[in-house]
Amino acid sequence: MKKILIVDDEPNVRNLVVDTLNYLGNYELLEAGTGKEALDLVRKEKPDLVILDIMLPDIDGYTICEQIKENPNLNTLVLILSARSSELDQKIGFGMGADDYLTKPFTLKELIEKVQSLLEKNS
Repeated sequence: MKKILIVDDEPNVRNLVVDTLNYLGNYELLEAGTGKEALDLVRKEKPDLVILDIMLPDIDGYTICEQIKENPNLNTLVLILSARSSELDQKIGFGMGADDYLTKPFTLKELIEKVQSLLEKNS
């Protein structure tokens, strides 16, 4: 069973993502509302995928993405899920090692397709 960590400081967004992925029924889901909590969970749980917001209250998502990708003990994919939709924001995200980028607002179909596509590539 694939393990996915959802990182967003907005509980409504986290709940939407969790509910959507729970509906599919084949993922172990973890949640974090801060960057520190996310990094602790990544090190402890070694998720297959992190769905990551950029604007967090303590550590920004770009920094978290970079730390995940620089850790040789992890084989974790990162899907950035952010309201920051400019080309520059996306370029920075991919430059930090993000595997994909989805902007808010998003459709549940887009989210599911990106999650499934990333996890299939990494099987």
